[in-house]
Amino acid sequence: MREYKTSLAQTIRRGGGIVIEASIILALTVMFLFSTSGLSAARPSTQSADETAELVAKVGERLASYPKLESWQARALSTTAYMNSAWKPTKTTTVEKIVTVDGRRRSEEILKAVETEGGRTRDLTEKTRAEARERAESRQRPSDDQESGRARLESDPPEENPRGDGERSGSRRRRGPNLSPDEILPFSPETRTGYNFTIKGPSSLNGAPVIVLQSRSKVRSEDKLEGLYYIDPTTYDVLRTELTMTKKPAALKRMEAEVEFAVLPGGHQVMTRAAMRMHVGLVVKNIRIEAVETYSDHQIQGN
Repeated sequence: MREYKTSLAQTIRRGGGIVIEASIILALTVMFLFSTSGLSAARPSTQSADETAELVAKVGERLASYPKLESWQARALSTTAYMNSAWKPTKTTTVEKIVTVDGRRRSEEILKAVETEGGRTRDLTEKTRAEARERAESRQRPSDDQESGRARLESDPPEENPRGDGERSGSRRRRGPNLSPDEILPFSPETRTGYNFTIKGPSSLNGAPVIVLQSRSKVRSEDKLEGLYYIDPTTYDVLRTELTMTKKPAALKRMEAEVEFAVLPGGHQVMTRAAMRMHVGLVVKNIRIEAVETYSDHQIQGN
């Protein structure tokens, strides 16, 4: 559960414009389609503050109990759809791949890539493989900060000049939500103090009972996420989370994110699905996108 860290701000800035890059959106990586399939509505709750605090603490303890997951491999299916104003797909790209994570390094073996637009399908496998190789090589190249002795996170590249005049501003790009485990699942003792939690009540997820817990960040900024958590009432595993930014940039009209988890027989918590629905509104253009990535056949390595 360690491969989430990326910045959503990277997906929406290039020069003075806004660009959506599905591979960054889902590098969780991340990110998420907000649906309610398999869910029943939570019933109103009268839980006390003490009961809520106890539940939050138990979830935090459960998360801390998982074995550390640094190296793993899984099969992934990514679907990215550009949508019209009625949220109907106009172009869809589907990629089948093997994702390998080794510490902070992530690589992708592209098995197949297909684009569908206007009823026509074309094979993008070789193009997508070349892009994956380029991303892998760029991650291995030292940055200016590393060469000067300051290690920069892969999720925090140099800033593009927002004026669009082709020059670097010399400072780091403004960051969006930091999709690290503590931001997606803010239940550690150090992190949860920054949130108000409310038990929304019992519900069900895919036919199984869950407790729905809501978080609200005390800090209203583009760096923070908040939303709903679907928790197993017996094990206190987080099965699913639905998130949004506490404060959106002006051009970002909509951002809804969803992540689903499972616990493997060996006790490791892994991500099984990440999805996002995003709407970016510009003066001359609106960009609407839904991106979903599912993971299966997890293999834990080096444990």
